[in-house]
Amino acid sequence: MTTKDVNVIKKDRMRYTKNSLSATLCYVAILFNVLYFANIYSSDVANDVGEFYYTANIGASVVYNLLFLLFTFLCSEGVKKYSKGYSIALIVIGAMQIVRILGIPVSAHNATIIINSAETPVMGDAQFFLVVAFLIASSICCIAAGVIGVVKTVILENYKKEIGVQ
Repeated sequence: MTTKDVNVIKKDRMRYTKNSLSATLCYVAILFNVLYFANIYSSDVANDVGEFYYTANIGASVVYNLLFLLFTFLCSEGVKKYSKGYSIALIVIGAMQIVRILGIPVSAHNATIIINSAETPVMGDAQFFLVVAFLIASSICCIAAGVIGVVKTVILENYKKEIGVQ
């Protein structure tokens, strides 16, 4: 069997199998996002006036996390079936994860509050770098899933045209 035959078999096999690599990367992105928000939501720095995190920003963050989980799972199902639209959506979702770093993590890292007459950082360096790493890992997984999905979809579409199948 030649290399050309093997490549044709791989392309033909794509017609009957799912894009499980992209779907798995979506699940890993969801896992990293869960680790991110569990870390953020489980910590709060309270002072005499109130808490830093429990504001409208955290409410918006909760809603965004729910939407992220729903849309990423939806996209994972779409990329299994070689949908270019869902793959592109994953790339956008991955980019949005990078933008999220500028939200709660940066503002909490730069903020300080007074507790018992002492200025205390809201988020220390270790927690900041950890949550940023979670968001970056989630982003990388989403973008990789999207790029792999686009590449595999284009290969499958071209192969179907080549053999005259829709």
